[in-house]
Amino acid sequence: MAVLAIMGEIKAQISPYPPSPAVKFVTWDMTIKTQNGLGSDQWPMTWAEDNNLYAAWGDGWGWDKGEEPKRSIGITRITGSPPNFTGEDLWGAGPGQNFGKPDALVAIDKKLLMFWVNGDSRYDHDSYSAVSIDNGKTWELGKERLFPYAPAGFRVRGIVQYGKAYENAPDDYVYIYFGFNRHPDIYLARVKKESIFKSMDYEWFNYIKADGEASWTPDFTKKATVFHDNNAYLWHLSIVYNPGLKRYLMVKPHFTSEDNRDTILADVSSLGIFDAPNPWGPWTTVYYKDYFLDKLVKFNYIIPAKFLSYDGKSFWLGWSGWPEYDNINFIKGQFELFKEKP
Repeated sequence: MAVLAIMGEIKAQISPYPPSPAVKFVTWDMTIKTQNGLGSDQWPMTWAEDNNLYAAWGDGWGWDKGEEPKRSIGITRITGSPPNFTGEDLWGAGPGQNFGKPDALVAIDKKLLMFWVNGDSRYDHDSYSAVSIDNGKTWELGKERLFPYAPAGFRVRGIVQYGKAYENAPDDYVYIYFGFNRHPDIYLARVKKESIFKSMDYEWFNYIKADGEASWTPDFTKKATVFHDNNAYLWHLSIVYNPGLKRYLMVKPHFTSEDNRDTILADVSSLGIFDAPNPWGPWTTVYYKDYFLDKLVKFNYIIPAKFLSYDGKSFWLGWSGWPEYDNINFIKGQFELFKEKP
């Protein structure tokens, strides 16, 4: 079995945070990689009550590329686990690529809830709501900006995933990350599950208190950065709670000094994995590498909660990009932990 071990890379790369106290290094099994959904990108995912993953994609056909015109946004149900999994395309809307794109989705109880951008993910496009009560077959799409008090382009980037149908959530809140395209700063808000599409009910992170808990404010203007990386990101974030490690994992791309951030995709292909004891931190670095696997464009990474092992050490990392990675890809990874103190 060919295994790529990454050791000590956080010292060689310019990571924004110190090394993880929990994860020593990451290995990748190069013999087990998958690729599906040819011609469709983005692919944020959530684990639903029926034990399936639901994935949102943009600008394509979904899991199975057909002869019909591509859709701007769509939903696929993924059954099983890699490498032995299948996808069923359930829904799509809008011709081509300019109707809308998915930003993040979450399964709570028996509903699928999605934030989507009305447009093609440009700087000034904003978050809108979408709800499905029939496991992704039909969707009610919101027609108004969800956060009218926020500046244009400040929108949802990722949602903490707490296992199947949010069953591992520690409280009644949904934790949602926000930001601008290609920006170094990321912000965090929380909202009660039943109020996820009520923007005035959101509370914004503004600092970590002495006891490690977060301070929250309803005043959007008093929000504070929850995560900063001068190397930024492009569009999406993936955040998942790993119950085996009792750590939160954030997965995101970043730019290198060679990337031109002003181009459409900026050739971003790098990977950062960070961990923390809480959704608000403090953050540390698990893995930070320029040009993950190769120099091909990768602009979205994800670790689905369903694809974490019981002990939290094994996982599957997904990614999407362009043009060679205009699809959904997975590779198997392993967290090697520091030994616990006796």
